[in-house]
Amino acid sequence: IRRIKENEIDPVVDLFVRLKKLNNEFDSTFKVCENVQEEAKKVLKTIAKSDDHILLGAFKGKNIIGVMHTVILKRPCYDPKDEARIVEFYIMPEYRNKGIGKTMISELYKILKEKNISLVTAEFPALNLIALNFYKKLEWREIVSVYGKTI
Repeated sequence: IRRIKENEIDPVVDLFVRLKKLNNEFDSTFKVCENVQEEAKKVLKTIAKSDDHILLGAFKGKNIIGVMHTVILKRPCYDPKDEARIVEFYIMPEYRNKGIGKTMISELYKILKEKNISLVTAEFPALNLIALNFYKKLEWREIVSVYGKTI
């Protein structure tokens, strides 16, 4: 498990798109756009070279089997002042329940400690019980709820 470099983006795009399509299965507000491959590649290249983002990959040999995208957010008027929010996290189905997710979280913790960031959160579709159960198993708790409506 390691950070993904800008020149390693191509194989990551497919996992990123798989996650977006999975999110769509949980809620129609996550409808995937027609040019999702191009958009994913563009955004991943930006993420990989940004100091405000952490892009981690889980590899088996040369093959990528998991990806985690975390964004660093500012929290004015609160302590701690910084928050690391996992906004995308996907592991290939055949590699789930093997400790890879937990290991990726541990690697993220190490990086965050180096950056002196002590608060980490995750966002995911409300009906994604796989994600909910994963974070509960790690003893995370609900902090905020976001509600929406298409108008």
